[in-house]
Amino acid sequence: MALRICGFILLVSLLSGCANNSGSQAPKDTVSTGEITVACDESLKPIMEAEKMVFEGLYTNAKINMLFMSEFEAVQYLLKDSARLAIITRELKPDELAVLKEQKISKARYHKIGYDAIAFIMHATNKDTSLSLNQVKGLMSGELHNWNQINPNNNFGEIQIVFDNPTSGAIRLLQDSVLKGLPLGKNCFALKGNEAVLEYVEKNKNAIGIIGVSWISDTDDLNARQFLDNIKVAEVEPILMRVAGINNKPMQGNIALKQYPYYRLIKVVSREMREGLGTGFASFMESEPGQKIILKGGLVPYRSSIRTINLK
Repeated sequence: MALRICGFILLVSLLSGCANNSGSQAPKDTVSTGEITVACDESLKPIMEAEKMVFEGLYTNAKINMLFMSEFEAVQYLLKDSARLAIITRELKPDELAVLKEQKISKARYHKIGYDAIAFIMHATNKDTSLSLNQVKGLMSGELHNWNQINPNNNFGEIQIVFDNPTSGAIRLLQDSVLKGLPLGKNCFALKGNEAVLEYVEKNKNAIGIIGVSWISDTDDLNARQFLDNIKVAEVEPILMRVAGINNKPMQGNIALKQYPYYRLIKVVSREMREGLGTGFASFMESEPGQKIILKGGLVPYRSSIRTINLK
């Protein structure tokens, strides 16, 4: 992906024509100079690494220290002033906003940059890769705990549901939207990151992994292609009426149409009260060049439309 991103840096520089190469060092960071720390949900790591690489390539006096962690940890870094920005898939809760107000920050600033989704991945030999919404609920609650409950002919045994982190945004989303606040089943457990989930599912035929789709959405990326060669991505029953001829995997078109049920809005939450480097980086991701990175990464940019074309 690095070579492709380097070429993209050149393209973006021609589009923007505004990189700061003065070499002068200001006392404080500006929108295009200085150094800040950004806390990011680890499920968004592939696409956010690309955004950081292009931004720093354009603005050579800017340094983004990107830390990847669970959603809960990213919010805590923001509240403790250990990070200027948090890149997550929800807004801050009232008690979290109250912490910022105690620090004389009147409100959090949000930048909406795109949509991703939660993907359900399975072993490459598993043939039962189409799930209904009721089956997803049963899997999350533990009511469905053996593969023969999905298909009587499936002899893969006890189902293991594997998450990326105990405090991940994926767990929060599924508990809120699927289980309505109820606890996860005993068949659910967490590892340390999305890559660990992918590797676990590759080796365990009875597992279902739950990851951020950006880890497998960029089919031009060598790592994503290698992951896709070794796992299967499940199709999930759509919330809305199915579009004829299109499977309902977490692909760009299905996410853009909100047909895939477990999509998420990516938000950059800022504690910055002035126009500093945090504002510059977030604004870049909202701009046309930043949105094109999201599009090329296989996700859905917030400010652009996606067309789904059915080829026969």
